Amino acid sequence: MGTFSRLRYVIAANVNALIEKAEDPEKLLRALIREMEDASEEARIACADLLAEQQRLQRLETRLAEDSDEWQRRAEQAVSQDRDDLARAALKTRSELSEQTKAAADEASHVADRIGQMEQDMATLKVKLAEAKTRLKGMSKGKSPAQVNAEVREHQSPGEKKMRRAMARFDHLQTQVDNLEARVRSYEVGGSTASPWSGNSEPTDPAIEDELQRMKDRLSGKREGESPTEHEDERTA
Repeated sequence: MGTFSRLRYVIAANVNALIEKAEDPEKLLRALIREMEDASEEARIACADLLAEQQRLQRLETRLAEDSDEWQRRAEQAVSQDRDDLARAALKTRSELSEQTKAAADEASHVADRIGQMEQDMATLKVKLAEAKTRLKGMSKGKSPAQVNAEVREHQSPGEKKMRRAMARFDHLQTQVDNLEARVRSYEVGGSTASPWSGNSEPTDPAIEDELQRMKDRLSGKREGESPTEHEDERTA
């Protein structure tokens, strides 16, 4: 049983019903407490792994953004040298990197949401574990399961509703986290297929053409905005 399935199972367990039907309630309750403690520890480790994954995704996002900025600079350099072919290829690479940057950012946000949900569910399990230990303590003093249940209900927090909400969240959580590493790996190894400085002709992309024209207009406007003094300074430098 996976970590999240196990945590879901433990959260969903109806301790009262199990104890009331058990031949040896105290023995069963001790076993349930061990199961809760084990599930809590596994969840803590899984949460730490998710935190590490979130940090890795954030580093990946930063690196991809830096690469995207570099290809933007190369596209501008190609335009200044009247190499539209190279500029198109550089802009295509920049566009691919921008998409991968957004994908990494979205995945990091997705992991952050899962971490938050998991922390809430771990808190819910902590409440349930404390309640189970209260029951066990009562049984050790010779009280009947019915008496123990009544005492627990008196001090019970509103955690039962949170447990039911946790079950619904965990229905989707395990598959998403199992697929996380594969999706992230695709961002890294999928990479860019363009060869920006090859000069090979490729089918025209209207979006790239529009961006290239805007870049030309912008760079041309900068040059036209330079004062004669600036040109003179350049010649005498």
